[in-house]
Amino acid sequence: MQIGVSFDGFAPYDEALTFAREAATAGASSLWMADHLGYREPIVSCLGFTSAIPGVRVIPTAVSPYLRHPMPTAMQMATLAEAAPGRVALALGTGNPLFLGESGESIDKPIGVTRDFVNALRALWTGEPVHQEAQRFRLRGARMMFTPPQPIPLYLSPMKPQMLALAGKIADGVVLSAGISAGFVRESLAITRSGAEEAGRSYEALHTASYISFVAAADRGRAIEQVRMKLAFILRNRFIDDAIAHSGIKVDQAGVIEAMGRRDYAAAARLVSDEAVDAFAVAGTIQECCDKLIAYRDAGLKELVLLLAGDLSDQRYGLSVIRELGS
Repeated sequence: MQIGVSFDGFAPYDEALTFAREAATAGASSLWMADHLGYREPIVSCLGFTSAIPGVRVIPTAVSPYLRHPMPTAMQMATLAEAAPGRVALALGTGNPLFLGESGESIDKPIGVTRDFVNALRALWTGEPVHQEAQRFRLRGARMMFTPPQPIPLYLSPMKPQMLALAGKIADGVVLSAGISAGFVRESLAITRSGAEEAGRSYEALHTASYISFVAAADRGRAIEQVRMKLAFILRNRFIDDAIAHSGIKVDQAGVIEAMGRRDYAAAARLVSDEAVDAFAVAGTIQECCDKLIAYRDAGLKELVLLLAGDLSDQRYGLSVIRELGS
């Protein structure tokens, strides 16, 4: 079981880099940088991580085709791949509707838009001229003058069935959302498997991962309180409604979204019950966290990507879980 650590871009870059070094030393094999609008930029941050920390994989996540053009994205990722040959991947996702709306964008025809973006990146990375009339961009002989030293894996970060199936059909891997239960992980991966089989592809060859909201603490009550706000940030995405419905737990998601729109994180967190924390996050003592993470692994994940909540002392304590699972 591989363990990765995800950064949300909230902390200053120097603090994130310091913790990234500590996570790698504890046994994290990958560092994921989220593309949350208005926070630290993911591809730039990943370049800094890989330049300072040898050996780890770096993955910008989940970059949205509604905000980026494939040519500069191909350039950025190929440059990153030169800095860290064989240690780079890119996760693509539509993005959060709330934050996209604030930037004047909306999600329309996501299956086609995502497929177009994947096809464009792969074509550009060949170094050949690319002609593509896509829904959101045009490539009229665009050409990269250098290519990645090794193929760059493209993962999708889907939340709905059609996108889960698309991941199986065209992607190199799937990265599931945080804020979902181990049972919903299993159901989601079954849809991805069906998509792969429909396309005549090997599901076993796909990389399967999921983000997991996570806090470990000697006091289980503290762990629950610290992860609650992180989980509220995840639940602001209206596309996670299927995972909520699957759990049978009542969540005032509209209230969470409204509070997050005001950037009132405390109000949003108050709408996340203890029951929701238990179902959608990993919080507790080191042993409790290890047990729950193993349940996620057993749902079919090859890699667990931890979103460590709490303050810096909580996050450092949480690294004990990575050491325990790696021992």
